[in-house]
Amino acid sequence: MGSLSPAQDDLSPIPPAGSTARGIAFLLFMLVPLGFGLLALALGQDTNWDLRNYHWYNAYAFLNNRYGTDLLPSQTPSFYNPLLDIPFFLLGTHLCAKVAGFILGAVQGLNFVLLFMLCHATLIIPQTKQKVWACTALALLGMLGGGGIAQIGTTFYDNITSLGLFASALLSITLFTRMLSASWSKSLILAVLCGFPAGLMMGLKLPFVVFCIGLCGAYLLVSGPLLRRLWLAFGFGLGILAGLVLSFAPWSFYLYETYKSPLFPYFNNIFQSPYGPDSSMRDVKFLPTTLCDRLFFPYVIALNPYRSGEIPWHDLRIPFLYALLPLSALARLAFGRNKHAPDKVTTFIAARYLLWMAVLSYVVWLFLFAIYRYAIPLEMISPLLIVVAMGMLPIKPQLRALMIVFILAFVAGTIRPGDWGRQKPWLDHTVMVDVPAIQDPAHTMILMAGFEPYSHVIPAFPSEIAFVRIQSNFASPEEGKGINDLLAERLNAHHGPFKLLTPKHHFFHAEKALGHFGLTFSPQKCQAVRDYLYDSKLELCDVARLTKVETP
Repeated sequence: MGSLSPAQDDLSPIPPAGSTARGIAFLLFMLVPLGFGLLALALGQDTNWDLRNYHWYNAYAFLNNRYGTDLLPSQTPSFYNPLLDIPFFLLGTHLCAKVAGFILGAVQGLNFVLLFMLCHATLIIPQTKQKVWACTALALLGMLGGGGIAQIGTTFYDNITSLGLFASALLSITLFTRMLSASWSKSLILAVLCGFPAGLMMGLKLPFVVFCIGLCGAYLLVSGPLLRRLWLAFGFGLGILAGLVLSFAPWSFYLYETYKSPLFPYFNNIFQSPYGPDSSMRDVKFLPTTLCDRLFFPYVIALNPYRSGEIPWHDLRIPFLYALLPLSALARLAFGRNKHAPDKVTTFIAARYLLWMAVLSYVVWLFLFAIYRYAIPLEMISPLLIVVAMGMLPIKPQLRALMIVFILAFVAGTIRPGDWGRQKPWLDHTVMVDVPAIQDPAHTMILMAGFEPYSHVIPAFPSEIAFVRIQSNFASPEEGKGINDLLAERLNAHHGPFKLLTPKHHFFHAEKALGHFGLTFSPQKCQAVRDYLYDSKLELCDVARLTKVETP
């Protein structure tokens, strides 16, 4: 990592003004994100399950005020905040698919800029050009992980909310010394500013809460008087709350007004909405259940990635970091620390804050979700944290540099990226659907059944048609959930023709679901709906009413 010499903590996120290194850095800031846009094109068009289930439809519903017309088309995610989905929907409906995909990949590539700045504020490398290239290598390796590559150009957005994590972390480490010495009121304002980006992203995607806890909790464990650290953590928490209110409060109010819970359907064991089950609804299927699995979970999922997600991938950076951190901590306890040692690798405040942020976030993630794609930001910052952890070991600088290079090269050489579903060649438009002619669309209601994701086809139908999903991963008629009363009321109040839209291989599920509502359909009276994004063999069938279902 270059020769090292005594230095004061320099938390500058970019090279000094007027230097050649600064020019190189800014050139990289412009070119690398464009490179990730090109990478998105090379990987292929995104066809992931969530895009087809809700990312496309939810934005359409919000922009076209469909909430009083449709009911549950995108299953459980029908209740998710749609704001994060709107930009790509607008891109995909106004530009060709390749241009929209390129822009999405380039925006995700902005993580490189923030990762570079975090590296620059953390590492101590006297030669400015050498430091720029070291930061570039660490930031690129951070972006090109087994989970990270899989999300380039996709709509999971864990690499969009990560921008809030890295922005809050960068503000925190660059302003921390100033916040310690400033007046109490000014330090509070600065701490609020630091927390705002993270809170904004949490409002857009609630699982981001794990990083909000890590970012805020790390303030308590860095340096300085305890009372001041408590004050700064409080201010950071206020910043999170401010961002959360801005990005989530309007949607939360809608959920409360409509479904009697501000977080519907989650934590309904607390809010007691009559429309959902009396449970938290939290996805716990990937949580480790034994102490051994919890203690060694990075190695468990390295051996079997299906323990933490739905697709295979391979990346060893987090397992390496997981082994290095306790070794580094033991070394620090055994040999003490010298913030001004001649072989110092990292700035003290940045290193300590980032390590604690990562540790706290990982622990919360492990017990709340243990879903790997939610931990993509940790994957992205792990190369830098490996260098930080290695810098705490009492070994000679030259040997340490060689070990860092070897570990990171080994990690890079063993990466196998995941694949959430891609299509080549790209379509002309992001979503393309052939819809058969429908008589009297203004009075027609289309029912959806089965458990496949296909709400992305709805915008291709006449806008007068109401879509109601009577069977989904949120509620099937036989489950007796309160939402079924709303479904029955909606169906009974409709006096025009019904049609059924469902994949052909889900006819059996659809028949059972229709029967619960006194309806039936004729498989012989169906028309094909051609979905070019994903060949789900959708059928549009005539539906007849047998009886009227009574509602409580």
